[in-house]
Amino acid sequence: MTMLRLRRAVVSRLAVVAGIVAGLGTLLMAPMTAPHVAAGEPGSGSFVQVRVDQVTPDVVTTTSEPVITVTGTVTNVGDRAVRDVMVRLERATAIASSAGLRSALDGATDQYEPIADFVTVAAELQRGHHAGFTLSAPVHSLAGPSLAIEQPGVYPVLVNVNGTPDYGAPARLDNARFLLPVMGVPPYGGSSADTLASMVAPDTSKPIQITMLWPLADRPRLAPGVPGGTHPVRLVDDELATSLAPGGRLDVLLSAAEFATRHDVDPDGAVGRSLCLAVDPDLLVTVNAMTGGYVVSDSPDSTAQQPGTPTHPGTGQAAAVLWLDRLRALAHRMCVASTPYAQADLDALQRINDPGLSAIATRDTSDIVDKILGTSSTRGVTLIADGPLTNRITDLLSANGATVAVAAAGFSERASATSATADHAPDLAPRRISPQVVTAPFDPAVGAALAAAGAQPVIPTYADAALAIPLQHDSSIARRQDALGSMLWRSLQPGVAPRTQILMPPASWSLQADDAQAILTTLATTIRSGLAVPRPLPAVIAHAEAVTGAPQPVGPDPDVRGRFTDDIVSQVAFQVGRLWGLTSALTADPRTGLTGAQYTAPLREDMLRALSQSEPPDIRNELAQQRLAIVGDTIGDLFAAVTIVNPGGSYTLATEHSPLPLALHNGLAVPIRVRLNVDAPPGMTVTDIGEIELPPGYLPLRVPIEVNFTQRVAVDVSLHTPDGLPLGEPVRLSVHSNAYGKVLFAITLTAAGVLIALAGRRLWHRFRGQPDRADFDRPEPPVATGAGLPDDIDNRMDEEHRV
Repeated sequence: MTMLRLRRAVVSRLAVVAGIVAGLGTLLMAPMTAPHVAAGEPGSGSFVQVRVDQVTPDVVTTTSEPVITVTGTVTNVGDRAVRDVMVRLERATAIASSAGLRSALDGATDQYEPIADFVTVAAELQRGHHAGFTLSAPVHSLAGPSLAIEQPGVYPVLVNVNGTPDYGAPARLDNARFLLPVMGVPPYGGSSADTLASMVAPDTSKPIQITMLWPLADRPRLAPGVPGGTHPVRLVDDELATSLAPGGRLDVLLSAAEFATRHDVDPDGAVGRSLCLAVDPDLLVTVNAMTGGYVVSDSPDSTAQQPGTPTHPGTGQAAAVLWLDRLRALAHRMCVASTPYAQADLDALQRINDPGLSAIATRDTSDIVDKILGTSSTRGVTLIADGPLTNRITDLLSANGATVAVAAAGFSERASATSATADHAPDLAPRRISPQVVTAPFDPAVGAALAAAGAQPVIPTYADAALAIPLQHDSSIARRQDALGSMLWRSLQPGVAPRTQILMPPASWSLQADDAQAILTTLATTIRSGLAVPRPLPAVIAHAEAVTGAPQPVGPDPDVRGRFTDDIVSQVAFQVGRLWGLTSALTADPRTGLTGAQYTAPLREDMLRALSQSEPPDIRNELAQQRLAIVGDTIGDLFAAVTIVNPGGSYTLATEHSPLPLALHNGLAVPIRVRLNVDAPPGMTVTDIGEIELPPGYLPLRVPIEVNFTQRVAVDVSLHTPDGLPLGEPVRLSVHSNAYGKVLFAITLTAAGVLIALAGRRLWHRFRGQPDRADFDRPEPPVATGAGLPDDIDNRMDEEHRV
């Protein structure tokens, strides 16, 4: 052991000497160099770009190879040739705080020390050309250059590129950085006792309790503005067919989880207990609909998403059936939890302030997952993977019952600005933020590193500015290394508390197969090495629910990227209010079993899809506006589909009690309860026929009325829901009445009464032989004298008179 200490002292002194020599070399070279070209995204001023293509081993353990090998490529991305292109490895000290997991990958390079001399990649590199390189160095060594890593930890490594551009001087032109996780220091090499003694195993006395959410989600794919009961369903594109097929993104994620939890791979079930599938209900609804056949819009343009535009059959039905069956089988043997519906922005939902819509996004999601997967999902948890936890989200969750919010921990300005000590790590202890809500935080730096892995890296909107490093400059291999190092950092820091960790990737995670395998392998290695123990999600929930004490405020709400504008929020609030009003008037169709709530559910879900955080922050509002415009038009069409048929002519009423004939039309797929409003002129009384259940199709109707005039009038008729929302367009009817009316009827009765009285009086006097006084004023009839009559007639009259 004395000899070993002596050798280590010698190595330490050699490292100091090498550092001094390197420093002198840098000073001697400084007068000849051009101004430093900052590392970052290639652009103006960039001449070359270096990419890391492979790191072997990706995680250093006591049994891994003791030599680190980095292969990569240098590409001329500038406007001129570059001569004397050289590369070398450099290393910084182990990461001491979680903020350093991101800050060490950007900014100044002063903390990095060279490992060995530069190696020439190309004597001259022309524009657009590239050259490969391979750099190797021992993890530690008694003699010769090495990484000089003596203790487990997470170490930043840098590939430095120097060169001389045409018309310029030698300069540092670019660098590529990545994290090298060292779970254990391997021996120098060989099998001697001194060599084996150089091996350093990790401290497993304080293992962390680890929980990892494995997301299965996608951006919204269902075409907007299509009510329920429409077959086949319509998708905006057919990308989901590719994603579900073998080798696709969702297939990769599902396959990785299946393999990692197989009995022969995970015999004790430790990895399976630490994992929980985080499933988006909107994805399940979409894939489940695809299994019955579907169509795809012919054009990806937003105007082509309107209902009724051309479509073609989708190609992913078989892939959807197979993928969903596999997911059902996996869900029956491991934890499943639901994300918010369509990954909707809960902060924006609270600004909308619609309790029904908020319940659909949070409280009702588990029912959807259970119904489609045929399992019992984990309840009492809300997964906030892509945005910060705000006071508005707390209020929304509190209104929907008790829950544990798994969300990013807050990062103070001090913690973001420095990575000097572990004391600046965010507080990951659960805390109560309202009487109903407890937060179970995850480390935002680790979450940001996981979000950066894969083919489509993203920067979560919860990430502090210090965590938002350039991503496209780094290769997918480098970003994978950063994710692995971030996963392991806390387990390699025995002094950091609490000894718990939740790994929360973004909901729409784009991993390649190699990425998914490496991440789950690292999770398994962490557990099997004793650095971590599995902590099932239900245990996380139970521990958080046991937190007592007065609620602590979340803190000021940050101004995050991708915040939905007030205009989007007001549009959703207006349209969803109209939709709830229409839904309350709809009933079930006895022929099909389709209910009003089922008929309008896709349109409510469209509101949540418009607020999805799966879309890139810089175009979220634009995409939301396009979707809401289509949904708004559809809701307007639903209201217009229930109307009064305009006869186009006039009605003639034969009597004052003739009913008013009407015809109603319901163009919806379900019955609707309506009320008829007749705006009658004075002299017309309309009987209220009450609430009408109008089935799909046409319904003739006779409205009882009473008319007290004879003339042509205009009558306005309209339809409303029972709550007063107008339906369709009002109709103006031209009505002609032949009725006498009450006044003429009274005059007629009076005249008849007078006539009867006069006739009765005359008859009375005649029966009594009395002259009627009405005859007193009449003149006597003239007496005939017989003058001018024949004699025989005159004589005959005299005889009769005598007799």
